[in-house]
Amino acid sequence: MLTNTSTRAASSSSPARQFKAATTAPRAARTVRLMCRASAEPEQRSIAKWGAAAAAAVGAVVLSSAPLPAVAVPQTSVCATESCDGMDFSNKDLRTEFYTKGSLKGANFSKSNLTNVSLFGANLADANLSGANFSLANLGQANLEGANLSQTNVSGAIMSSARFNSKTILDGADFTDVIVRKDVNDLLCKLAKGTNEMTGNDTRESLNCF
Repeated sequence: MLTNTSTRAASSSSPARQFKAATTAPRAARTVRLMCRASAEPEQRSIAKWGAAAAAAVGAVVLSSAPLPAVAVPQTSVCATESCDGMDFSNKDLRTEFYTKGSLKGANFSKSNLTNVSLFGANLADANLSGANFSLANLGQANLEGANLSQTNVSGAIMSSARFNSKTILDGADFTDVIVRKDVNDLLCKLAKGTNEMTGNDTRESLNCF
C-alpha cells in the first residue's frame, strides 16, 4: 500500500503533469481577464456616453442663461456731424429716430411724433416744435432758446439743464411730470398760458405755477 501511494504521488508530480499545469494556469487566468474586460467595456462605454450627454446638457444650460450682447447706444447722431439746421421734419412719425447733440437750429418738427426720442444736447434754438409730441423724450441739456413750443406735449420728458429764454413760446404746452430747476420753472411760469389741445392740461398747472 505504501509503495502504491508513493508511486501515485510520484506519478502525479511527474514532469509532464507539472508542465501541463504550468501552461494551463496562465491560459485560464488570461481567459478570466478577457471575460472581465468584455463585461466591463459596455458599462464603460455607457458611462462615457452618459458623461458626454451630461456635459452637453450643462453646456446648453450655460449658453441659454448667458446674457444677450449689449446693444450700443449712439453717443451722437447724423445731425451732430452734418448740420440739420432749418430742415423740415414736420408731420412725420419720428419715433425710431434720434437727434443726440444734433444741430437743429430753426428746424421744423411741427405736428411730428417724437415720443421717447433722444434729443439730448441738441441745439433747437428757434426751432418750430408746435403741436409736436415729445412725451417721454430726452431733451436734457437741449437748447430751446427762442423755440416755439405752442401746443407741444412734453409730458414726462427729461429736460434737466435744458435752456430757455424769454423768446421761447409756451402757449398751450404740456409740462406734466417734467422736472426742471426752480429758476428755470420760474421763467417758464412767466411765459406759460393756455391749454394743451392734445391732453387737455392747462400749461400753468402742468408747471405747478402758483
